[in-house]
Amino acid sequence: MDHATPPYAFVENVPHPEDLVRLDGTAWIVVSSMPSPRGGGGRLSVVDAEHPDRPPFALFPSADMLTGAPVAGTFSPHGINTRATGPGAFELYVVDHGAGEAVDIFDLAVTPSGPRGRAVRRVAMPPGTWGNGIAPTPEGGFVVTSMFDPGDPDFLAKFEAGTPTGGVWHWSPEGGWASIAPRPLSGANGIELTRDGRFVIVSEWATRRLWRFPLMGEGGITAVDLDFLPDNLRWGSDGRLLLAGQNATPRAVFGCEAAGRPCPMAFTVMEVDPETLATRVVVRGGDSRFGGATGALGVGGEVWVASFTGQRVARYLRPGRP
Repeated sequence: MDHATPPYAFVENVPHPEDLVRLDGTAWIVVSSMPSPRGGGGRLSVVDAEHPDRPPFALFPSADMLTGAPVAGTFSPHGINTRATGPGAFELYVVDHGAGEAVDIFDLAVTPSGPRGRAVRRVAMPPGTWGNGIAPTPEGGFVVTSMFDPGDPDFLAKFEAGTPTGGVWHWSPEGGWASIAPRPLSGANGIELTRDGRFVIVSEWATRRLWRFPLMGEGGITAVDLDFLPDNLRWGSDGRLLLAGQNATPRAVFGCEAAGRPCPMAFTVMEVDPETLATRVVVRGGDSRFGGATGALGVGGEVWVASFTGQRVARYLRPGRP
């Protein structure tokens, strides 16, 4: 399935929806929105997967007070992920660029009207990092990618050349921070752990490469080359990962939104086998209505696609396997 496919529906009024994740066992999908030069501050929104035409509501900032919450005016959420902590209870992990690089961990309680935040803890990122993707680890910590050093004025030129700019970090409650990538990466982006918690799967965005390596201890290292800039990863219910990214250059991706222009660029969504990294194209898209995909999520027989630009999440019918 290599031809461009138009979306058949949208979830409207979700500004620049960078990443999206479902609260397992519920109808609720959380979407992160980074601030945009074209208007709109950072926010976390919630969409009802069973009623996608209903307007999304704000999880944060919201009228509900949260203990330890970041400052609403500087909030800049990027990659997100979740961990179930009990019946109707979740931790929501949020990479936040506002008021210093950090990971915000929201404690959520699911109510009949949707999830509500109860408290927030904040873990500062290591110096010289700019977080992107995040995934929880079995011991109660998390892994997070650093795309580049925000103090490096040449990071975009390095992206274009595919030279190292960042890597992968592991934070644990006992040990704190440790760098874990087997080598520096150029634009480390989306990240997930295998279901057994033993291997990290990470997108090296600027080199168009996907990696699989052990979180700790022994294990083989695997990499596959792709024909697009791989962005966020997300588990599907079938045991495969969904990977989305842009068919463009790093400079084009960073340039259009920063200049305040629309960015309806071509993109790809793939299924990924977490053991072999074998891939299969699910969607090739990008038109004047929607483009610049950054993440994808399986929702029933659909694939919902996020983007760093625009005001909507695109919905595609998921094709059957050959």
